[in-house]
Amino acid sequence: MNKKGTFNRKLSRREALKLFGAGGLGLYLASYVPGVAAASAQPSWSFPKNIIAQPRKYKFPAEGKPYAGTKINVSMVAEAKPDALKKVLPRFTEKTGIEVNLDILPYPTLQEKQFTVMTQQTGALDGVHVDCVWMGQYAGQGWIAPVDDLVAETDPEYLMLEDFHPAILAEQCMWEDKLYGLPFINAIHTLYYRTDIFDKHGLKPPETWEELREAAKLITEAESKNGVYGVTFMGKRGVQLLCTYVNFLGAFGSYFYDKNYVATLDSPEAIAALEFFVSLVPYANPGVLSQDWDECFATFAAGNAAMNIQWQNAAPGFADPSKSKIIGKWGITLTPGNKLPDGTIRRSPTFGGWCIGIATDSKNREAVWELMLWATSLEMERELAYAMPSSRKSVLGDPEFQKKYIEYETMLKSYDYALGRPRIPEWPQMADLIEAALSEAMTGAKTPEQALKDVNPLLNEILMSAGYQKA
Repeated sequence: MNKKGTFNRKLSRREALKLFGAGGLGLYLASYVPGVAAASAQPSWSFPKNIIAQPRKYKFPAEGKPYAGTKINVSMVAEAKPDALKKVLPRFTEKTGIEVNLDILPYPTLQEKQFTVMTQQTGALDGVHVDCVWMGQYAGQGWIAPVDDLVAETDPEYLMLEDFHPAILAEQCMWEDKLYGLPFINAIHTLYYRTDIFDKHGLKPPETWEELREAAKLITEAESKNGVYGVTFMGKRGVQLLCTYVNFLGAFGSYFYDKNYVATLDSPEAIAALEFFVSLVPYANPGVLSQDWDECFATFAAGNAAMNIQWQNAAPGFADPSKSKIIGKWGITLTPGNKLPDGTIRRSPTFGGWCIGIATDSKNREAVWELMLWATSLEMERELAYAMPSSRKSVLGDPEFQKKYIEYETMLKSYDYALGRPRIPEWPQMADLIEAALSEAMTGAKTPEQALKDVNPLLNEILMSAGYQKA
């Protein structure tokens, strides 16, 4: 390991491609990285044979309450699904005898607390909630342990591993061909649009980014006097701005670095992606560059924008009469992309989500696994669907659930194009720099080209010092 505490080795090409997210390169880029599948191709997801082929001992879920009296400490991010889980935990305790102390914390607080506990190896946490972009840090540095052996001892008819969407499982819970947990919260970017305004102006949901800009311009010019602007998005400096940029970055044919870990934000494609993103600002609502998730949600829910580029998890709020003024007046569709010469559309909806993992220094590994199995079981995924979408195909694809939750059908389609952010340990440090550069471009402090050309060498310094690049 190097001085920074990260693994100082060159990864294989196979491993390198996996760091770009759940098969993301093959989805959007044919020529940018030699040897990668055509941009129009769909990913060929498969589950690791070392997990599927192992003999089953059927030790889990356990019978007879063998872990009764065990107390486990688990931390999760402050979102709707962990809150919903906490409400039903007494049923788990009654079923297993395992007591769960579930600590639900805001993202920054969770990140700080878990980082401290993981690095100090105090054993204070048994189960941890891992953002997909933290996987390289948590798994790569041995903070959480693989669960392949536990999977092999679990009744497959209860676990139903292959029912989890493979893209979600790969992006959120896998590292170097090993499974490190089970998915609990998944999210992907989508495009919301006002059906009433689109009907009024004879518009169809945009398939390409150019079509979106044209529609945004038309609507802004026609409706701004009524307080309705063409588009809204999360434009405030921070992780949500970066996530929104990924929707453009992949569609324009670029990424944060190439297969040799050379930063590529100074490429013509990456610059063009940011220039296009910036070009939407004149057709967005006033104050768009001060918007994070909550403010973006509020703008669209109040009826002040005709389109909204945001995570799919905003959908339930737009259907909630206590939060939304656009009930029955909105739809959801795939994020647009760019049309390729063969007529296909290259999309790259940003992918995100969380995995429940087991701390390596936990003395209650089996008890945590029991909780994970129960919390992600088909029964609980269906029950907790009111809080946040399931990670299981059978739930997302259930016609009854799709009628009830309008976002499910679009989510399933979006996974075929999903693009994840890097998951290497150095990503948080890189992300801070990129977020600053994006904000400089969006606010006009720098041109998109200058902002990206200024940050690119800094990214290369990080990648080289971490040992990914050849000196």
